[in-house]
Amino acid sequence: IEIYTLPNKEGERVLAYTLDKKEEVWKTYLKVFSQSEVLYITYETYGDTVEAEDINQLQGAAYYLENFIENVKNKLASHEEDKVRHITGKERESWNSRAFQKDLEVTNQNLQMTNENLEATNQNLGLTQQELLSHKSAKDNPHAVTKHQVGLGNVEDIQQASKAEFILHKEDLSNPHQVTKDQVGLGNLDNIQQASKTEFNTHNQDTIRHLTPAERANWNDKYTRNEIDNKLAAMEMNIDWKESVATFADIATTYPEPQDGWTVNVNDTDYTYRFNGTKWIAVSANAIPKATSQVDGLMAKEDKTNLDDMNSKKHTHSNKSLIDTLTQVLINNWNSAFTHISDAVKHITAAERTLWNTVSNKVDKVTGKGLSTEDYTTAEKSKLSGIEVNANRYVHPSDANTRHVTDTEKATWNGKANASHGNHVPATQTANNKKFLRCDNTWQDVTPGNIGAAALEHDHDSRYYTESEANAKFVSKEDLGAAGYGDMTKAVYDKNGNGSVDKAEAVPWTGVTGKPSTFPPSSHNHDGSYATKKLRASHYTRFTVAGEANKYYPVIIRLGGAAFGACHLSISRGYNWTAPDSWNTATHRGGLTLGILWNGDTYWGGNSGSSYVVTMFDESYTTMVAGLSYCTSGLVVWLRGGGAQYQIESDYGIATTVEVKLTDFTDSANRVFPVRSNTNSVEVEVRAKFTNRSGALYDQGARVYSPKNKPTAADVGALPKKGLTWNDLKGV
Repeated sequence: IEIYTLPNKEGERVLAYTLDKKEEVWKTYLKVFSQSEVLYITYETYGDTVEAEDINQLQGAAYYLENFIENVKNKLASHEEDKVRHITGKERESWNSRAFQKDLEVTNQNLQMTNENLEATNQNLGLTQQELLSHKSAKDNPHAVTKHQVGLGNVEDIQQASKAEFILHKEDLSNPHQVTKDQVGLGNLDNIQQASKTEFNTHNQDTIRHLTPAERANWNDKYTRNEIDNKLAAMEMNIDWKESVATFADIATTYPEPQDGWTVNVNDTDYTYRFNGTKWIAVSANAIPKATSQVDGLMAKEDKTNLDDMNSKKHTHSNKSLIDTLTQVLINNWNSAFTHISDAVKHITAAERTLWNTVSNKVDKVTGKGLSTEDYTTAEKSKLSGIEVNANRYVHPSDANTRHVTDTEKATWNGKANASHGNHVPATQTANNKKFLRCDNTWQDVTPGNIGAAALEHDHDSRYYTESEANAKFVSKEDLGAAGYGDMTKAVYDKNGNGSVDKAEAVPWTGVTGKPSTFPPSSHNHDGSYATKKLRASHYTRFTVAGEANKYYPVIIRLGGAAFGACHLSISRGYNWTAPDSWNTATHRGGLTLGILWNGDTYWGGNSGSSYVVTMFDESYTTMVAGLSYCTSGLVVWLRGGGAQYQIESDYGIATTVEVKLTDFTDSANRVFPVRSNTNSVEVEVRAKFTNRSGALYDQGARVYSPKNKPTAADVGALPKKGLTWNDLKGV
């Protein structure tokens, strides 16, 4: 089976299809998976090849026949209802009775005539009365009366059909009389679909396919092929130089009736012969010899080839008119000018020109003097003139003892106190703590008199409280400790009476006493049940599928131990990850996201048997997956090679292992898993397992009908009432 999107096996070939025999072994069901509205199918049967166009023609003929039968049925129905052409039962009985009465009247007349004839015959023959009576009562038509004699010549002697038979015959639409198209006046029509009125008008108005009267007259005025052949033959007869022959003997057979002056060249000897009226004579051994370096003549084919090659390689100057004006004098002048320009001695460089242009800024060298007075400044000259004779340049010492004082050191020294301020510094001995330094540089105890303070006036009525008076007027610390209001009473915040708050809403960490210096952690393990902050970055594995860029290699996935629970797998790659540029482009090679929910079992089956569901399948820019299956070692995924990089993640983290097979391999159950070169199995092995796609449900690759996805007539197999073509079937 070959399926294309255009006729004659052109366009894109469709490879995604399935064949199913079902219960009808003589019929094959074809299901095609394609987004194209129209497909062209070619398939081979035993001993025959059917083209889709043949099917279309067959369907067209069936459509025409169906219309023709419909028209015949309409005509029969119209004929049945024709009251003029048909008679009713009463009319038939009336007409039959009339015919019978007519027959009786005719018979009576005949009998009367017969009776008269009998009487005449009796008279002539002398018959007896008994003989006459016997003859009269005879019912076997003794006189051989015919139906024509009784006026029934157009009536056939056959049994008439009953009314029931007539009704059955009327309702029989299978053409019981085998009516042909010639019998209904359609003998000149072929059993093909006729053109519509619009198509006929378009064809009738086609000025390209049809001739105008002027064009027809012009074409009719041209020579026919026979006329042209005759004229060419006559022209050939009038040409003296005839077509060459292979050998001299061929002249007699090729030109059996030569005329005087005919000339023929013989190929094997290259001799030229002319017929002189009697015989063929050689007129030259080589009428036109090949040219040599000394003799003119024909050019050899090799020379002609070389000449053509030289002619194709010749160059024509676009400025030929300018080149033609060149003379030897001009060339000599140009050569001299070029020599002059190249002379580095006679010419200066740009750097040399700049140096010379700034010579006015330079000091002239004067004999006996170091500098000239032209460019030396007056200020510098005055400075030199002020130096005493025999004076030397002074260098101030910079050692630790004689160096200059810095500004920082000077500021520090200026900030120090005067020596007299030292008399105002208090003494530090314990006995002198209450002394102070007076202006006369003497130390005195601090008294009101010594410091010049007047005595404080006060009333001794305000005497000190006695202990009993103070206890009566003021709250002691014991009373204050036992007092308080609400939760601030001692009975509330210090129930054990130890002077510390038993319970507080907040206590600073520094206020907590008796706390240990360290808190050792409790014992625990760090197995896989604990998630770490680096889990996301460490639980995937990256791998590379080598091999060829356009082949898909089996990759075995193992979870890393016996596992029968639901396990999530994810195989992915970024669109710009390492892969052949030939996949798509150098920057967008191909992206993949393949999610699989797997029970972890293998081909052997286990707790619940092998099972997987595709939870996500998305390929961008190209194809990278060619199928899914089981082997006795794990799950097999066919991935595209060429050095492409992939990444796998699973619930078992890095314990999940990947093994890439670059050749066909056989598992322990003798099942072969070959390298694949196409993606034909993706629809059954991957997409059929991808049931939930962006909120839409799919069953074995087909979307499930719902209020959001209502089926059309074509989806449920409803076909048009009539006029079907192969294209209408849409591959069903």
